[in-house]
Formats: sequence, structure tokens, C-alpha cells
Amino acid sequence: MDTRKPSLVTLSFLLAAACSRTSPDTIPPSQVSTDLPATNTKPDDPAAVAVAAMPEDAKVKAPPEYMTNDDEIFGVLSIMNEEEMKMAEYAKKWAKGTRVKEYASQMMTDHGAIKSRENETRDRLGLRKTDSRLRDDIKNDAKQKMEVLEKVDKGDAFDKTYVDMQVDSHAMWINFIDTKLLPHAQMPELRVELNNFRSTLERHYNDAKELQASITLPKS
Repeated sequence: MDTRKPSLVTLSFLLAAACSRTSPDTIPPSQVSTDLPATNTKPDDPAAVAVAAMPEDAKVKAPPEYMTNDDEIFGVLSIMNEEEMKMAEYAKKWAKGTRVKEYASQMMTDHGAIKSRENETRDRLGLRKTDSRLRDDIKNDAKQKMEVLEKVDKGDAFDKTYVDMQVDSHAMWINFIDTKLLPHAQMPELRVELNNFRSTLERHYNDAKELQASITLPKS
């Protein structure tokens, strides 16, 4: 009997609404709630305990029945990091404010390190980066945001638009981890990685919210 959970192909309805917020004009994405759930990472996280208790040979390769969902989840994590680094590189070049440039630089550093760590974990477990509907939707949403960023006037308007997008994207990705990825991740190592990634995203979100509050567009 096939006991695998449903593919992530059926789990990406939320992004359709999120994508629609990014229009071709320069209107910043709508604000998101600051009432995000607390991080899932705990010192006694069952996934971390399970990994520590596993014999080394059990950590080397995923059993075949794990492949579908966990492969797709790694594909989603990969595109999140790739698109964030791409946008951060562009923002670092064109941002006006020092704090915005520093934030973009931090995004490049953090997501680059996460990408390297996740690649090592994926290779060690014998997992691929499988495509999924959710991965494609995230890529399309990032493409739309980049197109807006490329058209907005450089200066204060650019800085505000970039930071607004960071608030929007990080809140959306935290929600995806909580509702679409963690509930379907099967391997303990992957669950640990998702919790670690979520903690980083939450820190980035809080930093972006603080930065967002400090940016005021000049009156016309």
C-alpha cells in the first residue's frame, strides 16, 4: 500500500492570492500581520531528538517511500534561497539608504549559508530538488516582484518597495513552512532544517518590519 502523503502539487492555493498583490505599478505590497506564530524551534524538538538518537548509517540515505514529499520540499527551500539572493544582490547595488544596503547584504550572506547547508544535507540524504507547483508559484511571485523593483524609481521609493517586499515574502514563507512544508516533511533531518530555516526567516521578517517603520517617503 502506498502510504506517502499527498504531493505538494495540491498544496499551493495560498500563493495565487499572494501573487496578485504584486502589481506592475510601484504600489508597495499590502502590509501583513505582525502577529506571527512563535518559532517552532525548541531545545527538546522531537525531530532534533530523533536525529541525535539515529545510528549514523540510518542518516545516510532516505528510504524510497520518503522521496516524493521530501524531495519537493527541498526544491521549495532551494528556490526561496535562490530568489532571495537574486533580489538582495540587485537591492544592494541600487538601494539608497545605508541600512537598506546592509539588510540586503545580510540577506545574501544568510541565504547563501543556508543554501550551502541545505545542499550538504540533501546530498547526504540522497534527496533531489524536485519541481512542484508550489516551487513554480514561488518562482513566479519572485519574478513579478523583481519586475516591479526594476521599474520603480531609484532612491527612497526603491528602498521602501524592496523592504515592503521583504516583509511580504518572509511572512508568506513562514506561513508556507508552518502549513505546507513541516506537516508533510518525513525525515527528521529535514524537519530540523525547516525549523532552523523558519527561525532565520522570522529574524529577517522582524528586521524588515523595523526597517519598514523607519522609511518615510518625502512629501511631493
